[in-house]
Amino acid sequence: MSIRTPSASNNDGNAIKRMLRKCNDFRSTPAAVLTVSTMAVFSDTVVYGLIVPFLPDIVQDKLGMSSSANGILFGTFGLGVLIGAPISAYISDRWNMRKWPMIIGLLGLGATSVLFALGNAFWELVVARLAQGLSSGITWAVGLAMIADVYSGEGMGKAMGVAFSGFTVGYLGGPVLGGVIYGAGGTHAIAIFVGAIAAVDLIFRLLIIEPKNMQPARTSQTGSLADVDPIQPGVQSADGADAGATPAAELSLMNRPPGSVKEETGDIESGPQARSAAGLPGSIDAKEIIDSEPTRPERRTTMWDLLKEWPILACCVATVTVTGASGSFEPTLPIHMAEEYGTSPTIIGVVFIALVIPSMIAGIVAGRFTDNERILNYVAPYGRFAFMIVGSVLAAIAVACVGATRNIAGLVVSLAVVGFLCGVAAVPIMSTMGVHVYRMGGDAYAKVYALFNIAYSVGVIIIPTVLPPLMNAVGFAATLGVVSAILVFGAIVLTIQPTMMLRKYGRAAFIGENARTFL
Repeated sequence: MSIRTPSASNNDGNAIKRMLRKCNDFRSTPAAVLTVSTMAVFSDTVVYGLIVPFLPDIVQDKLGMSSSANGILFGTFGLGVLIGAPISAYISDRWNMRKWPMIIGLLGLGATSVLFALGNAFWELVVARLAQGLSSGITWAVGLAMIADVYSGEGMGKAMGVAFSGFTVGYLGGPVLGGVIYGAGGTHAIAIFVGAIAAVDLIFRLLIIEPKNMQPARTSQTGSLADVDPIQPGVQSADGADAGATPAAELSLMNRPPGSVKEETGDIESGPQARSAAGLPGSIDAKEIIDSEPTRPERRTTMWDLLKEWPILACCVATVTVTGASGSFEPTLPIHMAEEYGTSPTIIGVVFIALVIPSMIAGIVAGRFTDNERILNYVAPYGRFAFMIVGSVLAAIAVACVGATRNIAGLVVSLAVVGFLCGVAAVPIMSTMGVHVYRMGGDAYAKVYALFNIAYSVGVIIIPTVLPPLMNAVGFAATLGVVSAILVFGAIVLTIQPTMMLRKYGRAAFIGENARTFL
């Protein structure tokens, strides 16, 4: 029989104290913000997608309504986001407050989701879905702004890639969980699951420290998230090099606070608008870059100011087309599989895994490559838009292939390809918007991600509402052909400005130390 000595007890106590101290220290790190924001995005989107497999069972079989009612419920959610995102963004940016809007949004999302799961009338489902969208708008706009608060440059792209993986797992994994849980215990089991996931997420959000009280993360030359440390500006690494330095002038600007760069304007005027990719700033003398805190514009940036910036507007269009294409399967695929193959809600949920895993992988991989300096220089001046354009065009082809399949095996393979390519096209959107706001002064992160949510909502409102009746009229394959055309349209819009830049300045102007800033 072993006897624990006092020294052993002291060692155990010290180990527990050290562990608690590390946990407490972690609360105030950028990594903690990324963890909480990714968890928030996952919770929000998994709740959104839970209803997909069993919605026809409730709306058509239980309530005796047509398939168009499915689209109305998806569109109502988007309308809620359209209202909630800009309001929460204004409040969050105006008072520089992130934590409590996130908590309020979660409480609303959990309560309304339980109400939706237990609703017995269509109007109850509509009201609950609208309230879900309101709460979701808060979570998205403020959650992504939290990431942009503490990550910049290459780090922002990789952090947004991680967050996008959370979005993907929730957005596309929700139908999988919904089918399994509904098949096991019905709507009551769905309500219990939503309550549980909301409780876990609430704990995460309560423990986080406000981002404004943290030191921002800086990226090393490698840009690896593992190399990101919350260091003071000007602190040097072990080899004497500045930890935030990057060799290219464009990334030097992105990794340094706005307002700390003296620009040679040439034939271009200076200022927040001119620093945008639309204004094409002149060459940047890296020797004149100094460390300081971000200089905020004298007048706060509004959403209208953001929409005047072509990169932001183009990203909004891409959000509508890419996320709309991903979401096109939610109102159409369950109906198609039930009618064509007699598939149960559980099997429909499992089939959605084909979209989940490849898109999750794309989120992580694309997040690392779409902000890599060498790759961006190679595809200059298209930059991050190159990934969106190529991903959209290839995804359009893959979506058309889904419509042409005649068996479940082919459907699964085609969906996997669509999931990966839509992930490649979607990941750069969030980082591009964040980096552009950083160049403008960094005072409108919540607003720009509110615009992302609004664009997302437009896609969610229009596409799910239109596709079910369209599918009744022209069939599943022709409907997905329309979705493919939407993706191609988005790709064309994305090519406009970079092509104009290329024709005006030539590719040589975007290469080297004094390269013009591009997308």
